Amino acid sequence: MQRHDLNFLEFMQSFRRGELLRQGNEQLERVISAMKETGGDGSITITLPFKFNKGGQIECTPKVTGKVPPRAMGTGIYFADDEGRLSRRDPNQLDIEDEIDRRRAAD
Repeated sequence: MQRHDLNFLEFMQSFRRGELLRQGNEQLERVISAMKETGGDGSITITLPFKFNKGGQIECTPKVTGKVPPRAMGTGIYFADDEGRLSRRDPNQLDIEDEIDRRRAAD
């Protein structure tokens, strides 16, 4: 006689012909990749809400979500010029080209 009852693992494997497992695998790969990239922590949450429908059957609409660690933006270094604008160059430091021009003019 064939069994028709499902344990937890069988439920997870057979839900929508493996769709729950596919989504779980996608989230797992996404979270682990982000963790490797950022060095931060991540998590996967599987929610299995069950409810009775009007016919007395039990319905389940699972939700699989992943929480990836945020990617750090990094720090930018800038200088302020005399007009209050940002610059990547230090306005108080001569460029090498300026120094070369100064030495050529002195010769």
